[in-house]
Amino acid sequence: MFNLMNTNPKYYNSSGLEVYILKKNTLGILFESFFDDNNFFVLLVKSGTLNIQIDDTIKQLSSQELILISSKSSFKVLNFDDTIQIYLVSFTHKFVFKNSIKKPYIGYFELFITKSLQKISLKSKETFILIKIFKILEYNKKDPNRNIFQNLVLLFTFNLLLYEVAGIYQTYSHYIKIKHSRKEKLVFQFFSILEIHYKEQHNVKFYANSLFVTAGHLNKSIKDVTGKTAKQWIEEEIIIEAKKMLQNDDLTISSISDELQFSSPSFFSNFFKKHISISPSEYRLRLTL
Repeated sequence: MFNLMNTNPKYYNSSGLEVYILKKNTLGILFESFFDDNNFFVLLVKSGTLNIQIDDTIKQLSSQELILISSKSSFKVLNFDDTIQIYLVSFTHKFVFKNSIKKPYIGYFELFITKSLQKISLKSKETFILIKIFKILEYNKKDPNRNIFQNLVLLFTFNLLLYEVAGIYQTYSHYIKIKHSRKEKLVFQFFSILEIHYKEQHNVKFYANSLFVTAGHLNKSIKDVTGKTAKQWIEEEIIIEAKKMLQNDDLTISSISDELQFSSPSFFSNFFKKHISISPSEYRLRLTL
């Protein structure tokens, strides 16, 4: 459960998130550019017609149509008409993992590792809701010093957008065909097991054995789809849980180490420091500053 009172706004970083509301005169700036293929994109056309190229495929988007573009997909704007207006959110893999209220593979994460997603024609009410969220997101991204909770508003709005989009894709799942590759299916299975066992199982071999594949095959498959190995995902999941537990002053470093199944508090501290560059005690101290 995400605890607002235990979250320090000063340590929320919006780097890795960009929000654009673009019309003909502003979209032209991006006309000749390929967007960073390390980013995810949520693109909504409010009005007009837009042609884009995703990898080797050209797609035409019209008024009230939505599409998601996964990382590792090249994305280029080809042309658009005079009435074009689009809403676009771009974010990195690192940003979505670190700033998800829920673990990113729950709910919407599946959408962003599937390269075969189709565009969806929205109803007017769905378009209206998404546009409202886009505008709130852009407002808070532009004014980072509005108040001390501004970054938290940005975080919640970002998550609201992703869950709203995930809900829309779920609603229309009966009408669109989403085909998952064998690697993508393996990724979904891995994350399902990881969600249950990350505290006590830190070794890739456990997950590989559970999926009847070798550790090398699992690492390669996960990296091909997500950009990170299974080992990296396991370690990041442990770090996220450790950070959450360190927000609770009633838990000692030793008890957190035990809960996360480390052989000793010193081993846990070394693991944490390797990934965060500071010790668990230092991290906890910074939360109070």
